[in-house]
Amino acid sequence: MLTLFGVASVSLMLIAYALEERSPMFVLLFAGACAASSVYGFLVGAWPFGIVEAVWTAVAIRRWRIRAGDSDHGMTRPIACDMTALSPAERQRYDALRRLVLDSVDEVTSSATEFHLRVGRAASPSEVTEWMALERRCCPFLTLQLAFRDDGTTWVYLGGSAAIKAFLADEFREFVTI
Repeated sequence: MLTLFGVASVSLMLIAYALEERSPMFVLLFAGACAASSVYGFLVGAWPFGIVEAVWTAVAIRRWRIRAGDSDHGMTRPIACDMTALSPAERQRYDALRRLVLDSVDEVTSSATEFHLRVGRAASPSEVTEWMALERRCCPFLTLQLAFRDDGTTWVYLGGSAAIKAFLADEFREFVTI
């Protein structure tokens, strides 16, 4: 019975690992299989195997928490813009504001999940805010923040997850190269 438990645990680890990209739930399943493999290792007296699998359990749980933060109820949020969210007049205003805001970006930094754009004085805070509101309507998956720092600079934070950041890098190539 113990051997069957070990085979099942390691087999489940392999299957869950192979399917991790499909859903955060497979990462969680991988963590559970690692925990079961750890128990198996200790039960058969292979304590180095048990310790390594316990460490893998902790790593997988951390990875699941990061991935689950990018999802709703285990389903990854779609990264898709709704081009019908804006009327033709709003789309025209959005295009003008986007160009104005992006042309006034002085500096770009980033984190693992977002871009940080320092917006110069060419775009007023009300224009930046209006652009962000329109951007949010057509791309509701985005996390957008406006920050006025104590040094007098204005920053826009765009992102939400590593996948969203990759989408933004493709969509907004002009600020990635600044």
